[in-house]
Amino acid sequence: MKKLFISCFAMLCMMRAEAGTQKVRVLLDWFVNPNHASLFAAQYSGAFTREGLAVDLIAPADSASVPLLLAAGKADIAVSYQPQLYTLVEKKVPVIRVGTLIDQPLNTLTTLSSSIHSLADFKGKSIGYAIPGFEDIAIKQMFIHAGVDPRSVTLVNLNMAATTALLTHRIDGAMTIYRNYELISLQDKGVHPVVFRPEQSGIPAYDELILLAQQDEAKKPWIGAFLDALDQGTAWLKAHPQQAWQAFIKRYPEMNTPLNHQAWQATLPVFAQKSAAFSAERYQRMGDFLQQNRVISQIAPLSRYVQQVEKR
Repeated sequence: MKKLFISCFAMLCMMRAEAGTQKVRVLLDWFVNPNHASLFAAQYSGAFTREGLAVDLIAPADSASVPLLLAAGKADIAVSYQPQLYTLVEKKVPVIRVGTLIDQPLNTLTTLSSSIHSLADFKGKSIGYAIPGFEDIAIKQMFIHAGVDPRSVTLVNLNMAATTALLTHRIDGAMTIYRNYELISLQDKGVHPVVFRPEQSGIPAYDELILLAQQDEAKKPWIGAFLDALDQGTAWLKAHPQQAWQAFIKRYPEMNTPLNHQAWQATLPVFAQKSAAFSAERYQRMGDFLQQNRVISQIAPLSRYVQQVEKR
């Protein structure tokens, strides 16, 4: 009888614990990769569990639909990009930024041509890009900033084949060369990339990866708990990078390649240590940039883009 009582009591405690657990579906921006290491670390280290959260990391079938799926209630958090947020707001998609995953740009304009040493050397050349409405505009503005007529350059929409296009000399430069992955991949192939960083060439600095929530969920207490756990996971990741890597490739064996390991190490320094923090000035500058280049027709109040989350 005593054993039965203890067993029932333990089961009751478990049921109460489960009832108090907030389930959170995190829709990633792409397939699981080193950019998501801090989310994985928060999950693996038990940080989410300690904050009363049961978190699922979900890779999307279609990365372009991620914010819309979030708005439709198919996820609770979505990984997105700061420049994309402005167009979502303009289209009245009811999502808002609640946190930051990677707080600096990763994209570069890169060439493998030995004759190109400055932006002026791209005159008469071709440059590929993958994200219409931002990367193509950024390229043009980089040239204007350098005093070069952007009409002297041919822009080519490459989708996501920039590395191959560079290596096969289909193009002379590419904008979609991320400094923590494609750039490493090129260097591993023995070539010598020349890199131009957009934020050093007239493009406002921005947060590469941000976390979105539905507008009507953004003030809920579980959001603060989620960001607390994420910061704990990021701290654990930076303190135990190799242990985290081994756990990551055990969970995702398809990621166990030398390139992904290098990308993992290259991404560690760029994770936001305080995920709730943001720069109002940075958000304003990017809004101004997008409006001036007619990507958006008007800038909404900052409170429409960013929910200031009070962490627990």
